[in-house]
Amino acid sequence: MAEEIRVLILEDVPLDAELIETQLKREGLQFTSRIVEKEEDYRRELAEFQPSIILANHSLPQFDGITAMNLAREITPNTPFIFVSGKIGEDFAVEMLKEGATDYVLKNNLTKLPHSVKRALKEAKEKLEKFKAQEAIKEREEKYRTLFEYFPNYVVVLGLDGKIIDLNHAAAKFSPLSREDTIGMYFNDLQSITGEDSVYYQELFSRYLNGEEVGPFESRLISRDGEIRLMEVYPAPLLKNGELFAVQVIAQDITDRKKAETEINASLKEKEMLLGEINGRVRNYMNMISSLLELQSVYMKNEENREVLKDNKNRVKSMLLIHDGFSQSEDFALIDFSQYIKKLIELIVSSYHVDTDRIKMKTHTDGLMLDIDAAIPCGLIINELLTNAVKHAFPGTMEGEICVEFGLDNHDNNVLLVKDNGVGLASDIEFKDSGTMGFQLVNTLVKQLEGSIILSKNKGTTFQILWSRSEY
Repeated sequence: MAEEIRVLILEDVPLDAELIETQLKREGLQFTSRIVEKEEDYRRELAEFQPSIILANHSLPQFDGITAMNLAREITPNTPFIFVSGKIGEDFAVEMLKEGATDYVLKNNLTKLPHSVKRALKEAKEKLEKFKAQEAIKEREEKYRTLFEYFPNYVVVLGLDGKIIDLNHAAAKFSPLSREDTIGMYFNDLQSITGEDSVYYQELFSRYLNGEEVGPFESRLISRDGEIRLMEVYPAPLLKNGELFAVQVIAQDITDRKKAETEINASLKEKEMLLGEINGRVRNYMNMISSLLELQSVYMKNEENREVLKDNKNRVKSMLLIHDGFSQSEDFALIDFSQYIKKLIELIVSSYHVDTDRIKMKTHTDGLMLDIDAAIPCGLIINELLTNAVKHAFPGTMEGEICVEFGLDNHDNNVLLVKDNGVGLASDIEFKDSGTMGFQLVNTLVKQLEGSIILSKNKGTTFQILWSRSEY
């Protein structure tokens, strides 16, 4: 829908005003008009009617067109103003055009008025659009300038010849020279800032101009106070019409960050050394305990007592395996439990001289990680159940298999299965109330995991342990 044209006519002769309106309508212009002849009414309509265009007679009994034009320039400067007069000299018309009138039309030639009105409205619209575009550009430039000036990092704009075109407030404070003296200098002349790296910066600048990628790099710059500061420097192209015309260099002071990183790395190294020493001592202590148990078993004449000592030695070794797993992990917090299960099976097979041709050992695991709070009790549970199966599930020459499965159920809970297809537990054994140390230990460790354990005696023995997955 076309914007409504509002025409303010300054005319004291009603017939002339009517002729003006008739001529505009004849040319198909859709408009609303107001007719005035006094200054008071003219001022009011300028404010209230807000005309799109003003058509004014040169001379009126109580007012005049020149004063009307000046008022329009003051109150609504973007509104086109056309003189429509019966007698107007060429010199006067030229003078009025210089003063700000848009055009003039003689009353004896009103056929020219519609064209003049259309042209004036078109020019006014274009002028307004141009003004808005310029204001938008000005606003963007002001925003950029504000961002540029108060950006906390140091920003310098270099011309393609290496001259400093501009620098922001932070960079100006860093420079030993005033802002005015710094602008216009070649950056490689500022050796009081660049120091021994001046030649290196010139080389990087040349490579950048030749199209090579110069990513963020670390640099040393000398501050106004003579302090060497470490910087992370980011060059960025400035384009005009798609062509490179300048390079914007942003430098971020990373001195404090580097110092903190050095301190943290030193602290971490110290802690790693301390942790390594602790790990070594723990391993030595556990090996010592295992050796003492082995030594004690040598002096045991009772085979049953020797088996008890062997079981205890394997418990210690199962915990030692977990300890080794954590000490070898990257963050000392999680262990690859799938690998641990395989090593534990190797330990039990070796310790109890399991004939793996007769008793097959299988695993099905999902490569899950466990933290130390879950790994130690879970490892001891597997050790107890595997040891029990190896010792009792396949008497004589009976063949079969033992399988350890570890993964997640549909509710994201940890599920551990230790099962065999051997002779199964005796019907009179209730493992939760059993007096044996192994089953007592298993039940205690399941409670420690805040989990549950289910025994199935169908086609052998199956223990299922379920507990919630830790958040890690």
